[in-house]
Parts: sequence; C-alpha cells; structure tokens
Amino acid sequence: TTMSYSETLDSLIRQSYDANLKELQELWMTMGLSRGEIDKRMDTVRLRVSDITTEMVECDRENKIKIEEVCHNMKKDVRVLWRKLKMKGEPEQPPSGLTLLEQQKYLRTELVSLEEKRKERMQQFRSVIDEERALAAKLGLQAVYIDEDTIPEKEDMQRVEESLRKLVRVKEERETHMFTMKEEIVALLDCLGMDLNATTL
Repeated sequence: TTMSYSETLDSLIRQSYDANLKELQELWMTMGLSRGEIDKRMDTVRLRVSDITTEMVECDRENKIKIEEVCHNMKKDVRVLWRKLKMKGEPEQPPSGLTLLEQQKYLRTELVSLEEKRKERMQQFRSVIDEERALAAKLGLQAVYIDEDTIPEKEDMQRVEESLRKLVRVKEERETHMFTMKEEIVALLDCLGMDLNATTL
C-alpha cells in the first residue's frame, strides 16, 4: 500500500533526526541531567518541530487561497469573453475532481482559445474599420467610434460601412469639384492668353 504524503513526511523527518536523538540520550545520561532538565530539552525540540510544521501549514493555506482566487478570476474572464463573442449557453465548467492547479491549467487553456476567437473576429472587421478611419482623417471628418476592447456589434459595423460609403462619396465629390475648378482656371487663363504651366497661382 502506498504511504500517504503525511506518512512519507513523518518517515523522512524521523530518519533525519533518529541518530541525533540517540546521541542526545547518551549525552544526557553521560552528563547526568535530571528528569526535569531532560523534559525541558524535549519540550524545546517538540515546540521547534511544531513551529516549523505550523508555519508550513499557514504558508500553504495562503498558497491555496491564491490559487482559488486565480481560478475565480479566470472563470470571470472566461464568462466575459464568452458574452463578448455572443456564444450560446454558458461556458463549460472544469471537469469535477480536478485539483486547483489542474483547474487553473484548464481555465488558462479556455481563455487562450477564446482570446484567439476574439482576435479572429476583430481581424474580420479591422480592415473596414481602418479604411474608414484613414479616409475620415484624410478628409478631416469624424470617424465612427468603435471600442477597441469589444467585438463590434452588427449595428456598429453597419454604421462603419455606411460611414465609409458616405466618405467615399465626399471624396469623389471633392475630386470632381477640384477637377471642375481646374478646368475653369484653365479656361480662364486661356481667355487671358496665359499658360497654366508658366503661371504661379
């Protein structure tokens, strides 16, 4: 039968101090210490061992709480991304029976997977959003605001696409207007007998 961790630790500790205990007994007997003095020394050893194991218990209680908090926060992050991606139902919970570290690993894998899906969705919209923003900046007009941290809603993308169509029309109208103005200037200079290429406007 395999020993439990507590039994293994107990056995390791006993092996580490067994020779020392035997030597202590010989020293005490040789020195002729009284029963009270020996009891006092034994109590000191007991307290030291108790302090060390108590400190270890407190340390690992804190570690357990930290891992539980990490798992709790990761579950929240999974739910947030799940909602952002408009996925049906609820995210799968870690299988029962997993240790805390196994749960943490499972949830990290889920988060990475959902983040990849979010990036894929964003890339689908990015080219249109970037084109609309670049054209708006070039024309000195306002682009549609899209939150960088959220996946655009269908209505948001419709607004961006409609804005892009309007911006393209404005660009074309301005180009037509500039072309018409240039033609008018050429005609005017022609009337005045001047060469456009030799004229500084």
